[in-house]
Amino acid sequence: MRTPRVILFALALVVGVNAPGMAFAKKASSKGGGGGAAPPAAELAKLKAIRLGDPKAGVFTWGMNADDVFAKVKGSIEARYQERIDGAKADPGKQQRIRDEREKEIKGVKASFTKFEGQKTGWDVSIIGAEIAQNNGEAVLQVKEDVWTRYFFFFEDQLYKMFLAFNKDVIGDKSFRDFGKEMAAKYGNPREVYRDEKQKGGVKRTLDHFEWAVSGGDSLKLVDRSEFYGVYCLVLANASALGRVAEKRKVTNPGGVVKDSLVEAVTSGKESGADSNEDIIDRVTGHEVKKPGSEPRHGNIVVPSPAGSSQPMNEKADKPSDKPKNEKADKGDKKGGGLEL
Repeated sequence: MRTPRVILFALALVVGVNAPGMAFAKKASSKGGGGGAAPPAAELAKLKAIRLGDPKAGVFTWGMNADDVFAKVKGSIEARYQERIDGAKADPGKQQRIRDEREKEIKGVKASFTKFEGQKTGWDVSIIGAEIAQNNGEAVLQVKEDVWTRYFFFFEDQLYKMFLAFNKDVIGDKSFRDFGKEMAAKYGNPREVYRDEKQKGGVKRTLDHFEWAVSGGDSLKLVDRSEFYGVYCLVLANASALGRVAEKRKVTNPGGVVKDSLVEAVTSGKESGADSNEDIIDRVTGHEVKKPGSEPRHGNIVVPSPAGSSQPMNEKADKPSDKPKNEKADKGDKKGGGLEL
């Protein structure tokens, strides 16, 4: 059950569609940041908060290792369940069921930890497939929260990125552009970044993501994952680490590196002079923006890590199998799974 605090935080995330000053940035104007406004530090701190929307209770910081992140997640889950346990003092049986539910959730988070060392995993074809690379010192940890599913990304055992996939009930039936306007009310006006898709008879220019300028070393963008997963996602990262990850990927995965405008800006130090709205009339009148709900309905994003793909922090990877396994993530005694604490 969601608490009033969680509900208020969810409403705060999406309020302000008709707020003044909502026009998006027309061109990149900030070196190293990809253009657009720089998000307020206080709002970025809320995204990093260990307790949803409450940075005063502590935040996740760049450079933390997976064990440290898991410990903080575990503490947050225990605190959340404690309220329910205390409220069921008159029913010991109910208290035990709540404790069992708590332990199952904690085990699921622990089992989700995966190092990408060349083995086949379910993550490669998941909502975060474009965010990872094999044999590049990368890893992921997943936790389900009230407003979104949060994915922690590690590079060389250091936290450098968080991927926040909003729940469907937060998005509703809003288009990606409308949801971007709501995010602009909180984080400032972003820059629109487009991609060209080759089609029969020409090239179609499609809105790929919204991007804010780097603020205090943090990069932020909003990406559209509604076509296959029915959700939109915020990607918060350590801007300098993004450059290091991209440079190493060029060595470990040559030919497989997908260019990102923000990463390119960080690594090159150059700004784009292109006007992202130069053909705005054509796009508005001729481009259909797919809305969540127009495609088959999806549930909230839950992508359990396949058993056997997770690796303890201090153990070598098992021999990769020919296909992913489908064991449940809440089996705490499986071989090679989860974090080593």
